[in-house]
Amino acid sequence: MKTEYEALCTAHIKMLKSYLFHKVSSTADAEDILQDVLLAAYRGFDKLHDKTFFKSWIIGIASHKCVDYYKSKAKRLEIPLDEISGTIADDHGAETAMLVNDALNKLRDKDKQILYLFYFRGYNQKDIAVKLDIPIGTVKSRISTAKENFKTLYSIEGDVFLKSKPQKFPPTMPKFTIEKSNEKPFNVNFIEIPGWLMVPRVGEKSSFAFYDDPDLRYTGMHTMHCTREAEIHGISCVQVECTYTNEENKVSDVHTKFMRSTETHTSYVAEMKIKDNTFCFGSFYDDAWLENYEIGDNNVGREIAQQAKGVAVLNEDGSFTVAKDECPDIFGRYKVELLGRVHDTVAILEIDTDVLTIAYVDQSGRTVLHRRYNRYDWKFDRYKAFWTDKLPNSEVLMVNGERFVHWYDCISDYVI
Repeated sequence: MKTEYEALCTAHIKMLKSYLFHKVSSTADAEDILQDVLLAAYRGFDKLHDKTFFKSWIIGIASHKCVDYYKSKAKRLEIPLDEISGTIADDHGAETAMLVNDALNKLRDKDKQILYLFYFRGYNQKDIAVKLDIPIGTVKSRISTAKENFKTLYSIEGDVFLKSKPQKFPPTMPKFTIEKSNEKPFNVNFIEIPGWLMVPRVGEKSSFAFYDDPDLRYTGMHTMHCTREAEIHGISCVQVECTYTNEENKVSDVHTKFMRSTETHTSYVAEMKIKDNTFCFGSFYDDAWLENYEIGDNNVGREIAQQAKGVAVLNEDGSFTVAKDECPDIFGRYKVELLGRVHDTVAILEIDTDVLTIAYVDQSGRTVLHRRYNRYDWKFDRYKAFWTDKLPNSEVLMVNGERFVHWYDCISDYVI
């Protein structure tokens, strides 16, 4: 029995870790829960008569352990408005505190409660869901409603969300300059989903265009719309409708992605599309799907808070020395002049085995310019040629002694 149990655990441990690291924001707590799950599964393994259900069975155990975890964190809380006013007065002045307090007093009790838990006590949405015994989707909608009600009463403009606007990307990549700054790189909350130049938040709309070497002509555009909250295998995420329009302005691909943004990470959760008249669905449960979409260990995602760690080093000769397992990393601060504007950015390098990207990100956490490079032998079996031969005049970066060839640049409607 032990040998069979260990074999099944080995086969599904990656999926189990991915599930727990998505459900629990604390890595240390997720590791503890993992051990509890494995112990509980071992003790109850002989009661599982049909071992083909092992995957769903152990996920069920993990789900119950997560519920227990959040219940153990829940506490009874009152809403001390005097304490709130004092905190705001210390940070923003007495006049602001008076206006905030007045607006809060006019709110419904459930609006006050949800805002207090989320903003003043710092509870995440999962904790609030358990404390109030409501679905996490309800928590999110209540927070949104309470914010709108508060903004109306407070009479100031609230959060500014990206608005959709007609896009006319130029037929060739606009000329740009990248100038190294002597100023210290700033820390940044890189809020976009990896590789997609958009913020995974309901209501967001974004487009970004590709400009390929050798002539940097326009070759297509992705358009995305975050339509609603979703839940995949118990993981809260955002449904994103994606359309790809080719250089001839014809739609060549339509599919739906499910993306996730927590307080600390952004990641992919699932995807669905119609291919050859067949509905195809893949998620973090599936190893084949993770081969294309896994970000970070156990698909925990890319960390939002970015700072220069010194693991991606730009050498004097223009080459890079990179500790690949510790990327992404900020390697410098740069002035990027594009479309008549100068953007103050940090350069964030990301790399896996054979693909390298550099994103020039401004202080709001948005990409001004995205650059993609392929290792010289990337997908040789498909293209039957080295990238140094396919694009002999393209820029080449040397990274740990290996050649990476520039393939394309991207800009989004954020800079248009």
